[in-house]
Amino acid sequence: MLPPDHPYSGSWQAEAGKSKLLDVRTEGMGVTLKAGDTSRVEVKATGGYDDNAPEISVAPSGEKVAVVGKCAGDCSVQLHITLPAALAAKVETGGPAISAADLTGRLDLHTTSGSIDVDHASGPLTLHSGNGAVTLSDSRSPDASVTTGNGAVDATFASAPAKVNITTHDGAVDLRVPHDAGYYIDAQSSGSTPDVKLPTDRNATHEITVKTHSGGLKVH
Repeated sequence: MLPPDHPYSGSWQAEAGKSKLLDVRTEGMGVTLKAGDTSRVEVKATGGYDDNAPEISVAPSGEKVAVVGKCAGDCSVQLHITLPAALAAKVETGGPAISAADLTGRLDLHTTSGSIDVDHASGPLTLHSGNGAVTLSDSRSPDASVTTGNGAVDATFASAPAKVNITTHDGAVDLRVPHDAGYYIDAQSSGSTPDVKLPTDRNATHEITVKTHSGGLKVH
């Protein structure tokens, strides 16, 4: 694939001291989230385009900071967003990948066709990819919901989650959790026999539900 004809870069920022949510909506742009040490949301865009220049806006809106990006045609632009670690974030992309690292607030990440990578998160998680893998690394999230239409899920928890719900239609699941807690485990796969290495306790306060239509399933 040839590189885009026109290089593109830009930067924006918005004060988020009174905001409760970072709301990101993009078409044709990937999104990277990382924790910062200020009360601002800072956005940097890098990449290129062939025909129409990207359109990006960053502005406070009520109790949220809204980031909107559009990139049509032959366009390859990535948004690098730095935000306060505890600020909740909701991200919806029309296709490209989403990644997040070192955040403590609630994360609600959705992509129609791209991967999702979340590292060192400690807030509640809702992750959905229509056609892409989801990777959750070193998580301390108490509650995680992960769904994919066509993509594997690889999840590792550094502390025992209270509730995990993972569902894939066509993709393997590999879930690793600490062994110092008791779990009630409901593991179902239409295409294979679930490989569960942990005992299950119906009275346990930690609950794991994993379902896949087509793909291997491992909980350990």
